[in-house]
Amino acid sequence: MYYFVNQYIMALNSGVEHAEFKRLQLFKEHGVPAKLVTRQFDGLLHQNMRRFELADDQLVNLFDFFRGTTALTPKVVKMTDLNWPDAYDVKPNPNVSQVLAGDRLVAKVHFVPGTVGHVYYVEIFDRFNNLVQRTDYDARGFKARDRFVAPNGEPVTDIFYRPDGQRVIEAYFVHNANGGNYVSLCKLIDYQGQDYYFNGENEFYRFFLDELNRATDEDNVFIGDRPLASQWPIINMQTKARKYLWLPTPHAVDPNDQVYSNLNNAYTYGLHEYLTSLDGVITSTEQQKQDLTAWMGGQPKRPIMTISAAVVSKAQADRQPIAMTDRHAHEIIYAGRLDNERHVDQLITAFTQVRRKVKDATLKIYGYGATKAKLQEQVKTANLTDVVTFAGYQPDLSAAYDQAGAYVYTGDSDAQPLSLVEALSHGVPVIAYDINYGPRDVVKDGRNGYLVKSGAVNQLVTAMTKVIENPKRQQKLSNTAYRTSQQYSSDQVWQQWAQVVK
Repeated sequence: MYYFVNQYIMALNSGVEHAEFKRLQLFKEHGVPAKLVTRQFDGLLHQNMRRFELADDQLVNLFDFFRGTTALTPKVVKMTDLNWPDAYDVKPNPNVSQVLAGDRLVAKVHFVPGTVGHVYYVEIFDRFNNLVQRTDYDARGFKARDRFVAPNGEPVTDIFYRPDGQRVIEAYFVHNANGGNYVSLCKLIDYQGQDYYFNGENEFYRFFLDELNRATDEDNVFIGDRPLASQWPIINMQTKARKYLWLPTPHAVDPNDQVYSNLNNAYTYGLHEYLTSLDGVITSTEQQKQDLTAWMGGQPKRPIMTISAAVVSKAQADRQPIAMTDRHAHEIIYAGRLDNERHVDQLITAFTQVRRKVKDATLKIYGYGATKAKLQEQVKTANLTDVVTFAGYQPDLSAAYDQAGAYVYTGDSDAQPLSLVEALSHGVPVIAYDINYGPRDVVKDGRNGYLVKSGAVNQLVTAMTKVIENPKRQQKLSNTAYRTSQQYSSDQVWQQWAQVVK
C-alpha cells in the first residue's frame, strides 16, 4: 500500500491536496493500491471527499480509523433530535438557530452548509453569554466531539465519540512558553483492550501510521506531502516501512537562489537533521532536484528523484480539442491562491492596459485568499468591475479552461504550478512569470505561450496582448498547448513513479 500523508482535506484546498487527488487517480488507473492519510478532525470530511470525488477506500483519517467509521451508512441529525427541554424556546433560522431560556441565550445550532436542517455543531453559552462548549456532529449523522472552552475562547479539552456514544479519544490543551495553546496529551481509549497516552498530536499520528502499516502487513510506502505535519511522524515510525519526503514548495528561503540561501524551516527536520532516516526525497521538477543536490554539496546522503506532481489524465488526453472559435477567445483567467506571493495585483494592473488594446478582453479570477478584498478594491478603482470577475474557488476548473482564451500565472515561486499544465491540457495558451520552479519546463516561449520576467508588468501586458489579439496566432498556440501537455500524460508520469513503485 502507498500512503500519501497529509494533515487534512477541506472544502477549499491548495495545490498539495490537488496533487494528491491526481496521484490517487493515477495509482487507480494503474492498479496500484493507494490512500490519502489525514489526521485532523473534521465533521464535514466525508462531505468534502464527495466534493472531490474521493471514495471511502481512497482516504483514511485518524479519527475514522479509531472510531471504526471509515465507511458508514449516513443518517441525518436534525434540531428535533437534540431533545431540548420543553421550557426552552427555539428561534429557527436556515443557517443558525438560537435556543433561549427566557431572554438568556443557551445555545446556537449551526447547520451543515448546503443542507436543510442537518445539524453541524452546537455552541453552548453560560449565563454571562460566554461560549463554554461546542458539540460537533459528523455530517453522516452522529455526535463526534465535545470541545470545552476557556473564558478567553481557547479550547481546554476535546472528547471524541464513537457512533454509539462511547468515548474513543481525549485531547488536553496547555500553553507553551510563548503563550500558544496546543495539545499536550492525547488519550486513546480501549483500543484493542488497552488505553494509550501520547505526548501531543505528533506522537499520536506516528502511532496511527504504525497501526496502518501493521494492518497491511508492514513494509508499505509512506510519502510525506505536508512536511510540517508528516515528516516527524513518518521518520519516527517504529514499524518497517519505506519513507519519502515530497517537497511541495521551493526548499530554500530565497526564491531566486535555491543553492546558497538558507533552508526553508519547514524542511529542517527532514532534509537537514534526519535525511538518512528517509529512503528518498521527491521533487516535482528536474531543476529543483539539481538545485537541492547542489545545496547538499553535490552528494546527498539519500536519493533525490523527480516525479511530476502535475498529471494529465487519460480521459482529458483523449478529449477532442476545442477550437478558439468555440471559446471566449478574449477571456483571460487566473487560478490559484490570492495572496501577496501570487502578485495578482500585477495581473490586474497589466490587464488594465490590455483592455486599451483589446476592447472586449475580460479577466476571470478563480481562487481564495487574504488579498481578495484588496484586489476587489483595485478592480473597483480601475473601473473594471464589469469585466473582471472574482469567481471564487472551484473544485474542478475543466469548464473554465475549456472556455478560456489565455491563462496567466504571476507567482514568485512554486514547486510546480499545477494550473499551468491543467490549462495547457485544455488547449489554453499560458503566460507565466519565469520563476523557480516549473514554468520553463512546460511553457515553450512563442509556441504554447510566453515566459515573462518576474515582476515585469510591461512584458506581461505585451505577452497577454499577443496571445489574444491575433486569432491565427492564438489558435496555433492552443494547438501546441494540447501537444506539449502530453509530456505530463498519466503513462509518462507513471514511468517516473517506477523509482518508487517497485
